[in-house]
Amino acid sequence: METKYQHVADQLIAAIDRGEYPVGSVLPPLRDLTMRFGVARGTARAAVAVLVGEGLAVVKQGVGTLVCGTARPTRPVEPPTWVVRPQLEVVLSGWTGVGAEVAARLGLASGSLAVHRVRHHRQGTRVVQIDQQWVPAGVAGRIERNTGQDIADRQATPHTHLTVLMRRAGLNPVVAAVTMAARMPERGECVTMGIPPSRPVLVAHHVVHDSTGKPVEATTTVASAERATPMFTIPMN
Repeated sequence: METKYQHVADQLIAAIDRGEYPVGSVLPPLRDLTMRFGVARGTARAAVAVLVGEGLAVVKQGVGTLVCGTARPTRPVEPPTWVVRPQLEVVLSGWTGVGAEVAARLGLASGSLAVHRVRHHRQGTRVVQIDQQWVPAGVAGRIERNTGQDIADRQATPHTHLTVLMRRAGLNPVVAAVTMAARMPERGECVTMGIPPSRPVLVAHHVVHDSTGKPVEATTTVASAERATPMFTIPMN
């Protein structure tokens, strides 16, 4: 049975495809979505999170939720200069034992098995953002049983986003927690992103829950503080 937030998300995606909200436009604020669809604020927030997770929208602080893609192929549209559209690729995927910090975010015991994925966001040849994702073994197994996709195998499952696979597995993922901070970059981050050790980076930690509130994915994102629109910005209000 389709959940309320998924129904709202589907309606918004259809509106985007119809051209009601073209690429570069701003979606209505949450208060307007709650009135339009007759749902609670949390339901509207979860629907917007689906669009962000599927790469159809990004969030720019002080502006709102911006449409950056469509579900159906369309003729190329040149986005405004402040909409960041980097290329995204999975560069590493495999099994690992999670450390205490990640284990706590996922509600697991330290050392528990999880799929560890690393994604790079590129603008041209430059890496501008690094994502590290951890998916519990139980969730990865459920995805494989229901979709046939082994997310620990980068060659067999090169999906840059897991939202669609999780939805097909019946998990209905929703971003439920996010924290952000700034710090100086680590050596490996300097090398990967080509930035000096004196330039701060922005770090975001977010946890995705399923419809029951159980954590299904934890992600840590590092981006250069000079970027105008951090891709890890999540609509939480």
